[in-house]
Amino acid sequence: MLRPASYRLVSVVALIVLAMFVVLNAQTPSIPKYDKSSEARVKGVIDDVKTGADGIVHLALNTDKGALDVVIAPEKFLKEMEITFAKGDALEVLGSKVAAGEASLFLAREVTRNGEIMMMRDDSGKPVWVGWPK
Repeated sequence: MLRPASYRLVSVVALIVLAMFVVLNAQTPSIPKYDKSSEARVKGVIDDVKTGADGIVHLALNTDKGALDVVIAPEKFLKEMEITFAKGDALEVLGSKVAAGEASLFLAREVTRNGEIMMMRDDSGKPVWVGWPK
């Protein structure tokens, strides 16, 4: 049988675990879903290539309508497919503009560079890397 001091210890540990769960869930960004109804083609030049803390590669793409944050795919997937992007690359991107909090993202479905088409999502918008061998 637990003594009162043991009850207190168990309660404190339970509260710590609960607090950690709440904090970790609050920091996990929600991943926006591909919206086929907002699908569009854009052309532009890469100004910057960044990999987020989540391992996803983003391109800062300068277009005639302004800058876009283009979400490409996980860095690991791109390495396995031997796909690289560099500042100055001219691209055409078919994708979906979606809201991500106060910002907006352009989720790439198809990226074309020098006539080469690279598929990042299938026709329905599902990422092609889901279920990809690890």
